[in-house]
Amino acid sequence: MSDGDYNLFCPLAMACDALEPRWTLLILLEMWNGSTRFNELRRGVPGISPTLLSKRLKEMEKTGLVERVHDPARDTVDYLRTPMAIELEPVIDQLGRWARRHMRAEVALRDLDPDALMWNLRRKVDASELPRRRIVVRFHFTDCTGDEALYWLIARPGADVDLCKKDPKFDVDLFVEATSRAVAAIWLGYSSWREEIARDTVFLSGDPVVERTIDRWLLECGFVEAAE
Repeated sequence: MSDGDYNLFCPLAMACDALEPRWTLLILLEMWNGSTRFNELRRGVPGISPTLLSKRLKEMEKTGLVERVHDPARDTVDYLRTPMAIELEPVIDQLGRWARRHMRAEVALRDLDPDALMWNLRRKVDASELPRRRIVVRFHFTDCTGDEALYWLIARPGADVDLCKKDPKFDVDLFVEATSRAVAAIWLGYSSWREEIARDTVFLSGDPVVERTIDRWLLECGFVEAAE
């Protein structure tokens, strides 16, 4: 065993040995949300360095949590959860719900990362609640600068939602002028669009239907439902 192992004859200790190394559960959560490629995992877990992500994936493969699949025809590598890792879904779900119930908003929003926020928002767009055409939503975070200030979400019928950090040169259907903290608070279920608009931390303008239904097509974090 390594120096970091508990070396205890206890099932919980063995579980901690496999799951406690920093980032392991977040990598599994990102895989649960559909990411399989190295760069997708990096984008979904932005605080981890490429070197450490590579190390963690190798460790997770060794412990049986991840399978590395190489496609020689396309020269691509996918990282897939094993049945053992899939069994952890309800555990991760309950941990997230527990944290959402008990962690105060100021703690949850303390280390806000706009890139990570938008990467997660992209996955929570319910295109079935949008008009059946290309919809472009521009987010301008008024409390951010540089490449963390502007983002574009592009939804098309029958396709995954795209996230752009450069102007895609499409007509914008909805402009969202807001602080990143306000949008994160809404996504985590600590606030609502109506509350943040009343506080002047969010301003919406554009297509009336897209604007009016934003709380129907842009869903909250998956851990919110059972938190109240």
